[in-house]
Amino acid sequence: MPKAFNELSNRIIVGIIYSSIFLLVVRTSNNIYLACWLLLLLILSIFEFFKITKKSNNLLFKLLTALVFILFPFYCIFLIKLNLNDGKNILTFLLLLIWISDVSAYFIGKYFGKIKLSKISPNKTLEGYIGSHLSCLIMGPILISLFKLNLTINSYLLSILIPLIANYGDYLESLLKRKFNKKDSSSLLMSHGGILDRLDSLLFSAPIFYFILN
Repeated sequence: MPKAFNELSNRIIVGIIYSSIFLLVVRTSNNIYLACWLLLLLILSIFEFFKITKKSNNLLFKLLTALVFILFPFYCIFLIKLNLNDGKNILTFLLLLIWISDVSAYFIGKYFGKIKLSKISPNKTLEGYIGSHLSCLIMGPILISLFKLNLTINSYLLSILIPLIANYGDYLESLLKRKFNKKDSSSLLMSHGGILDRLDSLLFSAPIFYFILN
C-alpha cells in the first residue's frame, strides 16, 4: 500500500477521532468535561513546547511564550463557552470554521498548490491559503445561519477574519519549530504531528475571537 495513502488514511482517522472528542465535550451541557479535556490538551501542549525549546536557556522567553500563546488562549477557549451568550454554539462554530480552513488549505495546497507561500513553512502554498479563505467565506455564513447565531459583527467579515488570524497562529508555530530545527511538535497524532500542531490556529484565534464577540 503506498506510503502517501497510509499517511492520508491516518490523517483522516486521527482527525475524525480528535474532532469528535472535541465537539462532544463542547456540545455537552456539563462544562466539567470541557475543562478536563482542555486541561489534558494544555498539559500536553506545555510539554511539547518545552520539548521543542529545550535547547534554549532563556527561561523568561519560555515562560512568557507559554503564558501568552498557550495558557491564556486555553483560558479564552473555556470563556467562549462559559461567558458568551449561546457559547456552546459559538465555540462549535469557531472550531468548525478553523477545521474547514485547515482541511481546505491542506487538500487544495497538496493537490493544486504550485506557489510556495513562505520559507518558514515550505509545505504551504498560495493556492491553499486562498482556498482556505474562500472555503470559510462560503461556509461561515452557512454555519452562522445553521446555529442561529446572533452576532454583533458581519458574518462575512467574521468568516474571513477567523482563517486570517488562524493562519498567523500556524505560521508562528512554524517559526518556533524552524528556530529550534523541529519538523513537528511531537509524533503523538501520527500524520498530524503533535497537539500543538493541531491547536496552533485555535490558540492564536480564540482570544481575538472572544474579545471581538464579548
